[in-house]
Amino acid sequence: MTQRLVKATSEMEGRVTEVWTLVDDEDELEQWPENGEALSIVGKPTPRQDGPVRAAGRAIYTVDVRLPGMLHAAVLRSPVANARVKSLDLDAARAAAGVRVVVGPDDTEVAFTPTLCPPQPILTSEPAYAGAPIALVAADTPEQARAALAAMALALEMLPHLVDTRQGFNEMKLAGDPMELARGDVEAALKDAEVTVELEVETPDHLQTPLEPHAAVASWDGDELTVWLSTQGMFDARRELAEAFGIPAHRVRVISEFIGGGFGAKQGGGFEGAAAAELARLSGRPVRLVNNRHEEQLDGGRRSRTFQTIRLGATREGKLTAIEQESIVDQGEGGMLYLLQIVLMPALTLYACENVRAAGALVKTNRKGQNAFRAPGMTEALTGLEQAVDELATTLGIDPLELRRLNHSEVDPMSGASYSGKHMLACYERAAEFAGWARREQLREPGADGLLRGMGCASQIWWGSGGPPALVNVRIDSGARALVSTGIQDIGTGTLTTARVVAAEELGLPLDDVRVVGGDTAPNLFGPVAGGSMTTPSVMPAVRAASAKARRLLLQLAGDVLEISPDDLELRDGRLRSRDSALDVPVTEVTEKLGNASIDASGARGPNGTGGVVQTFGCQIAQVAVDPALGEVRVERIVAVHDVGRIVNPLTATSQVEGGVLQGMAYALSEELVVDPTTGVPVNAHLDDYKVPTIADVPEIVVDFIDLPDAQVPNTGSRGLGEPPIIPTAAAIANAFAHATGKRPRALPLTRARVLELLA
Repeated sequence: MTQRLVKATSEMEGRVTEVWTLVDDEDELEQWPENGEALSIVGKPTPRQDGPVRAAGRAIYTVDVRLPGMLHAAVLRSPVANARVKSLDLDAARAAAGVRVVVGPDDTEVAFTPTLCPPQPILTSEPAYAGAPIALVAADTPEQARAALAAMALALEMLPHLVDTRQGFNEMKLAGDPMELARGDVEAALKDAEVTVELEVETPDHLQTPLEPHAAVASWDGDELTVWLSTQGMFDARRELAEAFGIPAHRVRVISEFIGGGFGAKQGGGFEGAAAAELARLSGRPVRLVNNRHEEQLDGGRRSRTFQTIRLGATREGKLTAIEQESIVDQGEGGMLYLLQIVLMPALTLYACENVRAAGALVKTNRKGQNAFRAPGMTEALTGLEQAVDELATTLGIDPLELRRLNHSEVDPMSGASYSGKHMLACYERAAEFAGWARREQLREPGADGLLRGMGCASQIWWGSGGPPALVNVRIDSGARALVSTGIQDIGTGTLTTARVVAAEELGLPLDDVRVVGGDTAPNLFGPVAGGSMTTPSVMPAVRAASAKARRLLLQLAGDVLEISPDDLELRDGRLRSRDSALDVPVTEVTEKLGNASIDASGARGPNGTGGVVQTFGCQIAQVAVDPALGEVRVERIVAVHDVGRIVNPLTATSQVEGGVLQGMAYALSEELVVDPTTGVPVNAHLDDYKVPTIADVPEIVVDFIDLPDAQVPNTGSRGLGEPPIIPTAAAIANAFAHATGKRPRALPLTRARVLELLA
């Protein structure tokens, strides 16, 4: 066995970083056969390992954690969009019944790290958005903590606020420099184009609204900190908390066994982790801090509001000669600066075109800073670009799918390099077949119900190669039961089950004899943040590598016990068989000899392959029915076909697509954070008036995958699937609406008021 430290690259949401990673020659495995028939478990639908526990209500989420002597925290938040604290009676709060700790903005130097941003103080005396934390209280009961907040008698000096994104752009209130990415001569190409179209599109603020709000329970034992945290990145949280409190990372333990959703809003330790830990440090007792639903909708995170102008030039035959996209993105107070680059990417990468210009700016407003929300930037940008492509198809009189096929690119348009695997044309073909695209125009024929029907399509592109580091340990006991320990935090996507499938396949053991654990930094088996479509392509190769090593060790022991060369043995379905079929015994014939010993093996995620650009692709087709009298838009059917490499577990993969489609549908039809321009305060930051879809809104969703392994992703060939399903949905629905009504929506979501105005 040879171990080496090598330089490798890791990709998340298009950002490639160089990392050192430990590689082991024994971890280098060939891809599984492309033909899934050679595999016993991979590629077969597998129920979630933790499904029964979750369904029975036995899963312990962070919001369920209760510790002896635990205090309850409450946060004083700004009720206005921009202000300065004039007075704050902290002493009155300290004198209130049951109060143990009160912290004002001048009482702590602890900072937290928002996603990919510099550290920020946990409290502020100059709140710059409605919901910004000003003070903290920890008391014996939640009711006492809230009463202490009222006792503070907060008085604010109101300051001018800015929540109008376009006004901020006109006044050049920018967060960072504007950005422009281009190739060719767009101005000349637009001037010379035989056909041009121009489209302006507005997309809304979109809230993650996870079922479990942001939550933390913190407890100190001397200088060691344990935090139960609802997070998508427990190792990032460990690092952030260690830095915030000036202690080594090994003295911080983060536990995130069950997480009730995140969708990008819970990366790292966040405000809740740092604030709960600070209150616990000051009080000497465990502290619980959990957002109520209003706080979650105010301060949990959001997808950016955007204003986009897209101009396309083409020949009369439909060949794109120019693409120009200009985007204004609402940054809010803080937020991700790198988001702008993602917003600009689709114009440069989705279609073959020699002349492209994508420009944009982030506008600093008095809104909650935007953060990662499932395909941040890409969903917004494609919602605009793909509608413009349909406008071009209408102008040219060309079938929208045919126009997309005509401008398909076999190579990465930015670099000219080949893709590691691209099957977009197959996605178009299958989606069209399943949706009945050939009968599209028949939908527009008047029906007895008086509804207007239409069908629209949209393309999807995203990243998803992941990369090292990721570490996994496999232990096999005397009963031939395998325990797989990982650094995964399963945010509801079923990644622990995916790891179980990969391990069982490689070990040659029955699925019921394999268990996967994660959600705890204590074993120090690093895993990446559950975001950016990272988990499956980053962690599953390490799972397979560790499992392969454990299987080799087991076969060596079997050779000793059975007096046969390990090379003449195979392990499958929990049985050891000789290649000449003369021997066929249960694996316990060997493992029971272990007694109290066990077989232990570890594996790491190796570097990505070279020679191709790794991205994901797909096509979605939506069918809608519009009631012109009521302004109601109902999605009747969505077909989603995606190319994301090998599908390990079709059951959980299909669930991922269904969830992404529903979020994209809500983005198109109902979800929008509405801010009062006169006060700068959100007026619908509650679940009774922020309209997430219900089971009654769910359409028929048809899911299919190309399911071909990607040779660039080590040993499993699986790309990420978290983001792709949401990306094209809103555009497909908007295009279907335009097909049904002949009216192009200029702003989403398609609320009844907007629809009636359009149809009028």
